[in-house]
Amino acid sequence: MEFNRGGWVWELMLTRRPSDTRFSKSSTPGGESPLARDDDNTLVTHAVLFDGTKTALVILGTGVALGAAAMKAAPHVKSGLISLKSKLRHQTEDTAEAESPVPLTVVAEAEPEQTDPPRLRAVWPSATE
Repeated sequence: MEFNRGGWVWELMLTRRPSDTRFSKSSTPGGESPLARDDDNTLVTHAVLFDGTKTALVILGTGVALGAAAMKAAPHVKSGLISLKSKLRHQTEDTAEAESPVPLTVVAEAEPEQTDPPRLRAVWPSATE
């Protein structure tokens, strides 16, 4: 992708340079030179320039495809979130009901269990006495 403006040709490019380098500052304000320098400002190499049009189109196409997929999936995601919210709300209400104290009412008092009284038997005086 290139266009002419103000006597200059502008072109979209991708650059490749070693990861431990940076571009040199250009004399043009806001611009950078394709010279790759290290932290000591030593020239390491030149950056390699590639056509950026295809990459820009791929990025744009991917963005459009992801946007369309998101728009198509949005109603399903929304209904799933509403369902999940409803389930969580019901679960919270059930938990709250289970944790609330249950009032106790006395139906009948049980009397302590009575053991049978000892049985008495008659004893006759013996003839030897």
